[in-house]
Amino acid sequence: MFDTIFLDRDGTINGDPLGYINSLSDYHFYDYTFEALDILKKYSNNLVIVTNQSGLAEGKLDINNLNEIHHFVREEFEKRDLNLRAIYFSQDYHEDFNSMRKPGIGMFLKAKEELDIDLKNSLMIGDSIVDIQAAERAEMKSIFLLSGQGKSYLEDVKRDYKPNLIARDLLHAAKEISSI
Repeated sequence: MFDTIFLDRDGTINGDPLGYINSLSDYHFYDYTFEALDILKKYSNNLVIVTNQSGLAEGKLDINNLNEIHHFVREEFEKRDLNLRAIYFSQDYHEDFNSMRKPGIGMFLKAKEELDIDLKNSLMIGDSIVDIQAAERAEMKSIFLLSGQGKSYLEDVKRDYKPNLIARDLLHAAKEISSI
């Protein structure tokens, strides 16, 4: 159904504690993450994670720790036969249209170029208003999640954007994806 499903990281596939996740010991998938991803892989065999990690620029996040977390994420996806094609992250605060940081679409354009992705036939799932903004800018479909920071953005998203679905969490989104 979709060429690629793009996933935000914090608040979408894992818990989003206040602050930055700077240690693998602080990184925890939601209990339902892999059940949801098993459902989603019926709609696309291609998954890509796109995540803003401004803590790197602020010195609150160590690149080696981030790499360790992303290595762990890749291993967990691989164990479950989930085709995680790439993890893209932005460490800066530039927020123009094509910047790497969401709502910029730089990570999506990079994925399109490197992985030969049809963005117009792809889906973005995330818990932040910037996820929905980036999806609209890249002309993708979107699912907005109320997990993570989602509830705090709900009114703004409903007023200013048109996600294809608003869901409680990734599992709810996966179960309702056929409706979009």
